[in-house]
Amino acid sequence: MRELVTTEQAERMLRLLAAGLPIAGLVIGTLFGAIRRRVARSVLAGLLLGLLGPVAFGLWRVYNGIMGRYGLDSVKGLLINLALFSVVGLAIGVAVGWAMSRARGRAASSESASAGRG
Repeated sequence: MRELVTTEQAERMLRLLAAGLPIAGLVIGTLFGAIRRRVARSVLAGLLLGLLGPVAFGLWRVYNGIMGRYGLDSVKGLLINLALFSVVGLAIGVAVGWAMSRARGRAASSESASAGRG
């Protein structure tokens, strides 16, 4: 029986995403920044979102390396991948939470400053 998606097809797709998502993030961030009149912040946000493509490709390569070394039925390989993906996910979650709390803090301070003027 033939596979629906081969490893080579998945590798090719992830390579395309790794190359294309940062570019798409920059373009979309620039467009939204121009509309909102906050170009620098929107471009940075778009780029950071776009970097999820290279992160996914890197995790795919590491996953394949671990599975190639220990085998698909290895508990050790599963635990290594679980730890790796958990750490990466936690780091991304903490970074996004930190950035959102900073953005809320800036918005609140600018609102209070403009309210004091009126």
